[in-house]
Amino acid sequence: MFPFKVSKWMGLACFRSLAASSSSLRRKKLIHKLQEEKAFREEMKHFREKIEDFREEMWTFRGKICTFRGQILGFWEEERTFWEEEKTFWKEERAFWEMEKSFREEEKAFWKKYRIFWKEDKAFWKEDNALWERDRNLLQEDKALWEEERALWVEERALLEEEKALWEDKKSLWEEENALWQEEKAFWVEGGGQVAEEQMLEGGHHGGRRSPAFPRRRA
Repeated sequence: MFPFKVSKWMGLACFRSLAASSSSLRRKKLIHKLQEEKAFREEMKHFREKIEDFREEMWTFRGKICTFRGQILGFWEEERTFWEEEKTFWKEERAFWEMEKSFREEEKAFWKKYRIFWKEDKAFWKEDNALWERDRNLLQEDKALWEEERALWVEERALLEEEKALWEDKKSLWEEENALWQEEKAFWVEGGGQVAEEQMLEGGHHGGRRSPAFPRRRA
């Protein structure tokens, strides 16, 4: 029984080690994933702020367009001044469209990263669910081993109780046998042995009948 129990305990230790290792790996991956998600949301917040800034620039530029149109309608006589302002306006418009082009490229890169992020996020949670299922199965196997070990302990305890009862019976037999030896010893010391021998001799002369006073021999 002992080698069998040792093998069971060793198997139990292996399952516990595997479950602990799997749980630790899953925890590390989960923490790393949450950190990545936090950083990505910060980047998203920053990009939204850029969107708001771009909108403000766009409204400012539209205000400049309205002002420029008003100058066209109200100040034809100041043609020279107008053309200078128009020249400045077209420079600003060119700078605006360059900024918009840069913004659109950044927006395209952002949404590409956004799609990659959520694709990786889906794969991550799929893997996490698989690890969780594996951990759950390992815990169920660990529970089954614990139940089996518990049953073995109960069985061993019953065997020990039975062995204890057998030892108590053996002890009682030894005490009884020792008492008989003490009684037999006292009988021989008090001279009973000589009387028994004479009775045995007489019994031999009278047909070999055995004396009832002959003591019980030890087995």
